[in-house]
Amino acid sequence: MMSCRTVLLVSTIVASPFLLSGATAQAASASTHTKTATHGKARSHAPLNGGSETVQVAARRGVTSAGQHNAHSETILSRQELQNRNVRQLTDIVRVAPNLTIQPSFGSAALNFALRGVGLMDFTQNNTPSVMPYVDGVAYPVSIMTTGMLFDMDDISVAPGASGFTHGQSTTGGEINFHTGDPTQTFHAGLTEDIASYGRNRVEGFVSGPLSRSVSYRIAGQSLTGGGFQHNGQGVGYGNSNIGALRGKLRWQIDETSRLDIGGHWTTDQSESSSGHNLYNAYGVPVTNDIYQTAWGLDPRFAKIIGINANNPKPREDNLFWGANIRYTKDFSWARLWTQSAYEMVDEHELTNQTNSVLSYGNMFRNNQTNVFSQEIKLESRDPKARLHWETGMYYSRARMAQSFWYDSSDRPGTTPLNETSYRQNQQNFNQYVQLSYRILPKLTLIGAINHESDDRQMLNLTSTNVNLNTGLATAQTNFGSAGALTNQFGGRVGLQYQVTPNIMGYAIFSKGFKPGGFSANITQNANQLRPFKPESVLTYEGGFKSMLFDRRLRFNAAGFYYDYRDQQLLGSILVPPYGVLGGYVNAPRSYIYGAEFDIEAHPFHGLTLTQNFGYQNGVYTQFQSLNRSATTAQFASTGVWSPVYTNYNGYNMGLANLTLSGAAVYTWPMFRDYRMTFDVDYNYRGAQTQPQHIGDGGIYRAPAYFLVNSFLTFAAPKQHWSLTVYGQNLADRRYWLSGGTQATFYGVIPGLPRFVGAKINVTY
Repeated sequence: MMSCRTVLLVSTIVASPFLLSGATAQAASASTHTKTATHGKARSHAPLNGGSETVQVAARRGVTSAGQHNAHSETILSRQELQNRNVRQLTDIVRVAPNLTIQPSFGSAALNFALRGVGLMDFTQNNTPSVMPYVDGVAYPVSIMTTGMLFDMDDISVAPGASGFTHGQSTTGGEINFHTGDPTQTFHAGLTEDIASYGRNRVEGFVSGPLSRSVSYRIAGQSLTGGGFQHNGQGVGYGNSNIGALRGKLRWQIDETSRLDIGGHWTTDQSESSSGHNLYNAYGVPVTNDIYQTAWGLDPRFAKIIGINANNPKPREDNLFWGANIRYTKDFSWARLWTQSAYEMVDEHELTNQTNSVLSYGNMFRNNQTNVFSQEIKLESRDPKARLHWETGMYYSRARMAQSFWYDSSDRPGTTPLNETSYRQNQQNFNQYVQLSYRILPKLTLIGAINHESDDRQMLNLTSTNVNLNTGLATAQTNFGSAGALTNQFGGRVGLQYQVTPNIMGYAIFSKGFKPGGFSANITQNANQLRPFKPESVLTYEGGFKSMLFDRRLRFNAAGFYYDYRDQQLLGSILVPPYGVLGGYVNAPRSYIYGAEFDIEAHPFHGLTLTQNFGYQNGVYTQFQSLNRSATTAQFASTGVWSPVYTNYNGYNMGLANLTLSGAAVYTWPMFRDYRMTFDVDYNYRGAQTQPQHIGDGGIYRAPAYFLVNSFLTFAAPKQHWSLTVYGQNLADRRYWLSGGTQATFYGVIPGLPRFVGAKINVTY
């Protein structure tokens, strides 16, 4: 490895993502990306014909420089970093990004995202997320769309704060951008076999190359099976994955100034669904201390009605996701124009046991068909040296959803044995935005942006049907009709960026972000449940600095923030007799969140890289009154009658995970002339967190803090294009949980991964 002194790499690098590592991979990534940074200026304005992975790179050895001149606090994870930290599933990203929460939606394969305490736990999957996932610039507004897509990734960026000023939809919490591998103009191929504990087997591969002088392609895929670490009381294993996915890209370099990119993907998920461990219930169901123990059961009558195999009672997924997109990019002498059209389809069939019990206290079957069409057009200036940089565009999306929820609670006393809630939902979103940055002095830049978004959604023909389990015939049916929710709001931001020296930059940003309101759509028994919750908005104050010191041996970035939250959307509690206290979305009129973040990357000597991330967040409600789930449930347990108990939560803490820490030490050294070894030890810490719906509660409702240690050792033969890695995750075998959830008087938690040890071999060509 070369020293950290200034080095001009004027050499042709075959930038196969499996061959690059460390600073070289990061420099190549920064040079070839032409996408727009989430919260600021374009990362690069390279010519369109720079799509080849054979590039001329001018870079220093040393710390990662991507995003160092952009006025925002964004975490960028390169392909090499994702491999080093063994980010194999989306929930792994919380181990490497500060103040990020990714939690399974209790009893579902869907995930919920939160940044700096801003996020919506959307069990019903019919509302706009506070933190939007984007894959190659395509928004995924239904979070379960992200299933099985974490393979062949060039990089992932995590950007907190209000968004929608430079692309896509308006959100309050931020966004996570996934950039998948692009086609190459020379042939490359790679295959990785990864075998680990509990029979987990992951195979991942790609093929990329030219079809002609102007057309190139890339095909990538993965298969993930096994890995189920849970079990029932009889020792029967549970939780195995069964996911297959394919992705294809075609790139046509029409001429030196225009390019056409076509992409498509397909994913099937036949996994055993996310299941929890029962911590508490009021029905006398036995509770154990083994967090990995769960239980399940399926009434054959219920199975017959919903049309599934009763011989397999395990909660499971039967889902199909596919999509296609097309992007056209054109360079003019004064600007770059790009337009993108995308279509995404969800076909979800999900059987869950929300009470984690053998009897039918709360078995649910979800049938969800959703399609989303989106169209975006954007124009931005090209000259990065100009004093004025501008970008403007329009984003449109149209979603159509048909969903039904079947609930079997036939073993719970005093409830309707079997209920189906069904509805359709139509949604249209139109966002227009413009952002300007002007260098008013040689080192001082003024930033301004404004956007306007209209979101129109209708809940159509919501029907609640009670069904006889023996005959499958309806015994009672109520049509609650339709309802609408319309949002029309402006957002904006202003800021200053000061380049103190070429390697030190400070910034201050004030912004107003918002996102639309929506609907609860769970077990519906009265018309009040159909009322939409209101849009939310956040006034954000953020300041920070970014620096590269000691001849680029040290990168040190830090930021502080304060959020003034209005009408915060959260999963609260509503009383629905005879079912009890259920989840429902409510608005907290006033609240605030504050915190700080910093990240460090250091290269103290040849071959050693040290990284450290720090995140702190704290939130308080200042105006909020809501149903007290614990008190209401306790009153029912003592009286047998459901009646609401309300509490004023003014001054109550939100119960966020206050502290998130992660760090790594990676050392690489040569062996036997043509080989090299890499050793890593890394850790992550996450503070205690109170689950939504349990404001002010402690005890079992507060997820304990946890500390995890991981490591890997890689023996690589760069010239022979192969490597062998052995690794361990959660080496101390800590018991912890990712999220919790409540169904009536049952409370359960989703456990995190136990100790996993594995080995993987990678071969490239």
